Amino acid sequence: MSMKIVKINLYQCKTPFKFPVHTPHTRRIHADSIIVELQFNKGISGFGESAPRPYVTGETCSSVVNTIQNHFSKILFHREINSLGNIENTMNLLEKECHNKKSATFNSALGAIDIALLDALGKFQGVPLHNYLGPFTGDKISCSLSLPFFHNIIIKELYHKIQLLELDSIKIIMGKLENDNIERVKFIRSLFGDHMEIRIEANGKWSLKQAISTIEKLKRFNIAGVEQPLAGNNIEGLREIRNITGIPVIVDESMCTLSDVKHLIEMEACDIINIKISKCGGLLKSKRIKDFAQSRNVRCQVGTHVGETSILGKAGQYFAMTTHNLFCFEGFSHLLFDNSWENHLIEGQNKTKDTFSDFGLGFDLSDQTLKLMCSLEIKQ
Repeated sequence: MSMKIVKINLYQCKTPFKFPVHTPHTRRIHADSIIVELQFNKGISGFGESAPRPYVTGETCSSVVNTIQNHFSKILFHREINSLGNIENTMNLLEKECHNKKSATFNSALGAIDIALLDALGKFQGVPLHNYLGPFTGDKISCSLSLPFFHNIIIKELYHKIQLLELDSIKIIMGKLENDNIERVKFIRSLFGDHMEIRIEANGKWSLKQAISTIEKLKRFNIAGVEQPLAGNNIEGLREIRNITGIPVIVDESMCTLSDVKHLIEMEACDIINIKISKCGGLLKSKRIKDFAQSRNVRCQVGTHVGETSILGKAGQYFAMTTHNLFCFEGFSHLLFDNSWENHLIEGQNKTKDTFSDFGLGFDLSDQTLKLMCSLEIKQ
């Protein structure tokens, strides 16, 4: 019997954080995601998540709901999903529908459907989701944590908890004032020591002159890279920073699609690309981006939007563990909700297929969890 979608539920997740997170883009105190539940006639539910960011893909939670409700639902209802090929064809139809409707902002909405379909197919076929991405590499995963604008006192208080994660690197969010940035990096370097790899991120908020000046002054702290120092569309500037400073440039807001990656690499504007599953349109699109970048010897990191739930977190884990020569994995957003910081390390080495032996994503959201969120049922 074929597996078909018979019901679509959307939930808005606003789970509060344990502490506010301040970045150059915004200040967040809770999650801001849309959870998608696709219910099938086989009694199977597939779950996906969209973490829309207007400054990345131009989407909001409201626009994601509208896209799924007005553009996607009529295609999804009663569509047969029995193979990976069925999912790929369905995703192509959804994207085509957005283009036909002259909608240019749909990547994060598309990503939620991608994850939900793969989750459901894994449950239907009795295999873990990573089967559709490739085998585990067996590589040791380099794990990283992003440090937003916490006061030094708070960072010092968190230091011992962070140590439990056995991280390989720290990413430090930068502000607009050069002297403050220098003091911030100096403090964190002194706290974590010389063995910890440190890189910086400006979230596209610097000018070219400011970026070059700040990076040159921070070289003495042995920074391993700079992420999105300029606005996303300033590709020429990114190339200039690479050439002048010699520090590896990581792109985030500049890269959401395969065409973005092709242009960035052609322009020699980046050394590393930051793949976030939600902004890139899901796991299958992310895989195409990864495969192309690796074919051009450009490394990938798996990033996370602040406040992603365990759905995107688990999807990111699978993606990281099937990616060769990964620069780093940043999927620790769940620590904003979790009371326990122990046992969250992803040990890439010695992993076997039995590590994630559950089907699909490996979990279902409980009815109690879903009832805590604002919900919408899309009618056929």
